[in-house]
Amino acid sequence: MRDHIEQHIHIHTDITNVWDALTTAEGLRSWFGDQAEIDLRPGGEARFGWTEFNASAHAIIEVVDRPHRFVYRWAATGTDDVRTGPSTVVEFRLVSTDDGTALTVIESGFASLPEDIAQRDFEENTSGWTAELQDLEQYLTGSVVG
Repeated sequence: MRDHIEQHIHIHTDITNVWDALTTAEGLRSWFGDQAEIDLRPGGEARFGWTEFNASAHAIIEVVDRPHRFVYRWAATGTDDVRTGPSTVVEFRLVSTDDGTALTVIESGFASLPEDIAQRDFEENTSGWTAELQDLEQYLTGSVVG
């Protein structure tokens, strides 16, 4: 079982715009599901929701290093208690470039999940991050990513 997903995208907008889209409830609701609550501090909680999939996720914020690094731990699919249940870590790394922002997303910890959850979450989250990053770029630039 592979332990992590790593995806990269370059977005033609300022790093602060990307940061705000990743770390505010308003920003998250614009590209990452349609429901979001976030207490942006280490130890703070976040909740994300996707009405169309009847799905939600609970997270605990681990690192807030504005505007370069944001990390949270979130509950594996089918669980809700990130503090005691199986979980993975999602890290966003942002680097300002001459023409926008380079964003790397790394989700790790799949190898520590129960076997029945690990493969499913790895596959779903790999395709999920691809789609979500396209949604993020479209939200921030107004362009359709193909």
